[in-house]
Amino acid sequence: MTDDTPFQNFFGADATGSLAGLAVGDPRDRLTWRPLFWFNLLRLGSAGLLLSLSLMQPPLKPLGVSAPQLYRLTAAIYLLSALLGLVALALRWPRFNLQVTLLVAADVAAITVLTHASGGLVSGLGILLVTVVAGGGLLVSGRLAFLYAALASLAVLGESLYRVNVAALAPTYTQAGLLGTTCFAAAGMAFEMARRVRRSTLLASDRQQEALALVRLNDEIIQRMQTGVLIIDAARRIRLANGSAARLLGRRLWPASRLPEVAPHVDQALTSWRAGREPRPAGPNDAYVPRFAPLGSGQSADVLIFLDDTAILNQQAQLLKLAALGRLVASIAHQVRNPLGAISHAAQLLGEEARLDADQQQLVSILLRQSERVNRIIEEVLALGRPQRVETELLELAPWLEQVIDAFCAGHAVAREAVALHADAGVVTRCTPGQLQQVIENLLDNALRHAAGAAWPRVTVRARQSASRDRPLIEVEDRGPGVPLAKREQLFEPFYTDRADGTGLGLFMARELCAANQAHIEYYEPTTGGAGFRIVLADRRRRQLT
Repeated sequence: MTDDTPFQNFFGADATGSLAGLAVGDPRDRLTWRPLFWFNLLRLGSAGLLLSLSLMQPPLKPLGVSAPQLYRLTAAIYLLSALLGLVALALRWPRFNLQVTLLVAADVAAITVLTHASGGLVSGLGILLVTVVAGGGLLVSGRLAFLYAALASLAVLGESLYRVNVAALAPTYTQAGLLGTTCFAAAGMAFEMARRVRRSTLLASDRQQEALALVRLNDEIIQRMQTGVLIIDAARRIRLANGSAARLLGRRLWPASRLPEVAPHVDQALTSWRAGREPRPAGPNDAYVPRFAPLGSGQSADVLIFLDDTAILNQQAQLLKLAALGRLVASIAHQVRNPLGAISHAAQLLGEEARLDADQQQLVSILLRQSERVNRIIEEVLALGRPQRVETELLELAPWLEQVIDAFCAGHAVAREAVALHADAGVVTRCTPGQLQQVIENLLDNALRHAAGAAWPRVTVRARQSASRDRPLIEVEDRGPGVPLAKREQLFEPFYTDRADGTGLGLFMARELCAANQAHIEYYEPTTGGAGFRIVLADRRRRQLT
């Protein structure tokens, strides 16, 4: 990871690569081609050393004492075969077991000839066959190691027979037998060692793959967390970060970024925490609340920082508040509705009396209307206190708003031309569609009431993405007189209304439903006049409580 690259995952761009580097690809390579590379280097070094020692003046005895020219020629060919072995290794041709067998056979042949040219087994060069057999046995699987021992034993025996029957020299059968036995012993040891090494390596590879899987799993979990996660070193540089941290901080995070520059408020809270002071409480406009945990002891230890999304915290509080309100409202409604029903019924019976004069009939009519109004308030309060189940889904706003406005106009006998819609394509949010529809219909009803008699379109609905490209917006504007500055702070308070027949719960319910969906609603004054309400919807990447 370089300083020019943003964080791609929590553990860094090369986190899994550092573990994968131990494997160097397929674990079988660590048991085959990589050891063969070192075997070829051993062959190359041995051949070069044997050739260079024979070229010394005077020659180093007993190398080549019996046939100097044959020794030098064989050593040169041996060196060439070692170089060719490196080429075959680079090409990985022929296949591994065949390549090792050919190399061992070439080594056995070359060392046997070099031993013969140096005076036979008494020269001591034959011991190199043990090294070749052991090295080849460690490389291959199965019982090929014993084949290599058999080749070496036959070569030694053949050299001894040649000395006796052709060259008429003293026999060396005893040395040949001992060397052959040693080769078979080396082959047996190499076979067992190779078996254990393979088993241990494959076990380590399995454990490593499990560790890599855990790294990827942890990375995926942390990346999908709604809580931002940062790790800060002693110099207050950001070492690691997840995607939620970047979203909550509102900027891309780069390796080695300094916390005071990226998030000064978090840096101040960290200073207070390290000094043992309580950090500043989160304000209403803060997008997150930081929490800290040390990763070690001492002032130089790294610090783990959690950034809790205040939208989720507010949603939890809102759900608890609505649940408590529901219990309270159910109790109040039970106490009020029964007496109210009795009063309304008595008023109806009284209105049926023929002896009532006009003034009395008007009083009865007032009593019935106000009873109906109180009953409507109770119904709305009950609806507010009823548990609101949040079942979110991804919602594309443009076609959905078209359907909602069409249904509202048809259901309220409003001309469709009275409401204009300007929605950008591709704007998507995550919410509960039924609850958002309640909010939109409430705003449309208020807007049309206040814009009665205004030029068409009386109401304009807009849907777009916010300037920071992370929050969708819905704006509802009317051409009415607007809201006086002195009354704007009371707009979303319960039971506040300037209408004689209003309940004052519409905007309050709209605010509560928005909060339950990690959204919020606010009033603004459009540039063209009138009143405007803006719904700042949830980021589609957020998961919501249900």
